[in-house]
Amino acid sequence: MLKAKAEIQFTINERKFDKKYFRPIFNFGNKLLFSGNLISDDDIYLQNQKYIVDIDFFTIEDEAFSVISPILKPGMNLAIQEGAHRIVGIAKLLEYNYDSNIGIVAEPT
Repeated sequence: MLKAKAEIQFTINERKFDKKYFRPIFNFGNKLLFSGNLISDDDIYLQNQKYIVDIDFFTIEDEAFSVISPILKPGMNLAIQEGAHRIVGIAKLLEYNYDSNIGIVAEPT
């Protein structure tokens, strides 16, 4: 699983984003979209406020990571989307770590 730290900011003013009910999609470019869980002390994210959060990209495992690893760079911007087309904010990637053992269930011996 890919784990990242990012600075996020929501840019639309329609509502607050509650991390309990909102699972954002991050656009890595080249039509590569992955959802992630926001992890922070904040439960609500407001428009135009910057937050430093951890993100667990639980859908990025070995094969997906091999595709996106060449484009991953600290400082890169990822669009935050709600659904496949609606951009609601921006995430600046600060750091990341990939651990191929997270999320793997061991088979019984």
